[in-house]
Amino acid sequence: MAYIFEPEILRDIVRMHMHLPIEEQFTAVSQTLRQVYGEHVSPGERWMWSNAGGIMCAISPLHVSHNEYLLFCGTAIGSEGHSGRHRADIYDAVMTGDLWTYQVGSFDRHEYKAGDLACLRRGTANGSKLNAGAWLLEYARGNVPSLFPFALGDTLFSTLDTKDLVGQLGISARLMTKEALLYVKQRRRGLPFAPNLSALRAPPEPLALPKRPKSESGKPKADSGKVPKRKSNGSAQTS
Repeated sequence: MAYIFEPEILRDIVRMHMHLPIEEQFTAVSQTLRQVYGEHVSPGERWMWSNAGGIMCAISPLHVSHNEYLLFCGTAIGSEGHSGRHRADIYDAVMTGDLWTYQVGSFDRHEYKAGDLACLRRGTANGSKLNAGAWLLEYARGNVPSLFPFALGDTLFSTLDTKDLVGQLGISARLMTKEALLYVKQRRRGLPFAPNLSALRAPPEPLALPKRPKSESGKPKADSGKVPKRKSNGSAQTS
């Protein structure tokens, strides 16, 4: 099965709405994702705690299938830990705040700010820090079921937050089932999925018309309809 999402398009969608407060960004990004990817995006899922690799953040899933997931995640107070070493590529488009990463053996960090796209390639790992107020649109492509032990391990053996553990499993199963049904429907129609990229084209800006000068009464002056003439010395006069 081909991938539905492209990391660069997801980054561009985030950039479209960076001027908004973060609460409004979630709504605007969700709406644009829905316009571009249709039923493959399910906005409005509840926020849940996620503890993985020592990193604690809040997540809200948007899409889960056997080879892709898409979700909002972030923290208001900051968190850091191990990225994990996965059988999938993981991309993070920064919506607001700062994401820091570093590699073992490196003494410099990589800093990602709003509008940047970070990538953790499959089979690699890093140290990650979400600074206070960092919120991301996270996308993974690859073997998604293999990610669950890492994603749920801290919750299962440390925090024991069974409510959100069950919530993550339930939402993931429901969205996976939804994607499987959509795939069957598309196969029957014989039409491969194509994103609606026209939704990303910004409408043309209206032309700025010149303002008419105002008279002393504050009303625009009427056009006299007279055409200025030029004297022989080059200065203009009105006939």
